[in-house]
Amino acid sequence: MMLFASIRPCFVVKKAAAAAAGASSNAHAHVSGAAASSASSRGASLRRFISVGMDLTASPSSWQKSRPWHMTDAEGSNLAADNAVTMSNIFENKKVAVFGVPAPFTGTCTNAHVPGYTAMVDEFKSRGVDEIICYSVTDPYAHWNWAKSMNVDVDNSNKQITFMADVDGTWAKEYDLDRDYTAASLGIRSSRFSMMVEDGVVKSFNADIEDAEGDAKVLLGQV
Repeated sequence: MMLFASIRPCFVVKKAAAAAAGASSNAHAHVSGAAASSASSRGASLRRFISVGMDLTASPSSWQKSRPWHMTDAEGSNLAADNAVTMSNIFENKKVAVFGVPAPFTGTCTNAHVPGYTAMVDEFKSRGVDEIICYSVTDPYAHWNWAKSMNVDVDNSNKQITFMADVDGTWAKEYDLDRDYTAASLGIRSSRFSMMVEDGVVKSFNADIEDAEGDAKVLLGQV
């Protein structure tokens, strides 16, 4: 059975606020191009916050490799378990630049954030960065096709950027990076962020980025 999704690109999310009468103080949402409020259904005690010096390999969460939908077993597996990548596998013994985007095929992510990094791949590599990862709360098939639509090389050992999916947002929720973009028809996604990680340890972290186009330059300066 083929699985596909149609996503309309390019939108602008304007700052909005809503509060329901009788709702608890946590049951609110603010949506903007830069940030939206954290989902409020879980208590703050269940969350951690990314900070410099944190060891990300301690997380039990995993990300999914972006990939095409395989029509036969010979092409590969579509099972989540077969494509899960642990935090240790992603970060141990490597210098990794990560930037998080709210959603594939959306305007700012497509036209500003990813191009900023593809233009500076060589600069990152020249400073000893082993891998650049584009992270998003999405399915791995949309993430892979989005990369291909932007002509980003994701298929070989010399790939420009690795696209990784947090399918149900578990990792984002674990680190308080989940945001409610329901007002833009996206549901729960990730905030826009970037970080440098060396051997699993966070060396720098940039939260709720507003200048998506300039983020790559900022992160490069933190290598």
